[in-house]
Amino acid sequence: MFIDLIDSFINPIKNYLPKLPPLILALVLGVIIIKVLTELSKYFLKIARVPKALSSILMSLLSIILWILLFSELAREMGMTSVALTVSGSLIVLGLALSNGATALTSDIIAGVFLAKDRDFEIGYKVKIGDIEGVVQHIDVRKVRVVDDKGLLHVIPNANIDKSGWTILERELKDDKIKKSILSFRKKKD
Repeated sequence: MFIDLIDSFINPIKNYLPKLPPLILALVLGVIIIKVLTELSKYFLKIARVPKALSSILMSLLSIILWILLFSELAREMGMTSVALTVSGSLIVLGLALSNGATALTSDIIAGVFLAKDRDFEIGYKVKIGDIEGVVQHIDVRKVRVVDDKGLLHVIPNANIDKSGWTILERELKDDKIKKSILSFRKKKD
């Protein structure tokens, strides 16, 4: 009985052990391919003069899709086709969610794309969003990060900004002002 119990643990390991070297190789190659594709995408977006915010959103989406595809392929190589199908199916769900437009995530993503394309909303601009005044530090798929004069970081969903609007207080802040606001935020964080 004890031997049967040990065999029940050892047999799956024996089945997966020969698959381990190709799996590790596929993982390493997958990571390299993802890095190359993301760097190429960044380069082409820069050449195309895509706004920084939109570029950031597109890169986030590309990264998510590439990692999902890599994990799906790794699961398929391990013989876990049901897991591979489930992971691949998540891309379909993501596509359906984007086309649906009903969820907060989808609203934030769509609003983020519109904000990123808007010439009046850029990283480095000093803006007022509701009661918050500060410098736009980062725009990603779902949220915008604004650092106020006190160094506090405000994270605001893209859909909220798109719905309520914003006021531009200063268009292009000097690099030293941006660096100062980032440093003051980091000091308070530590």
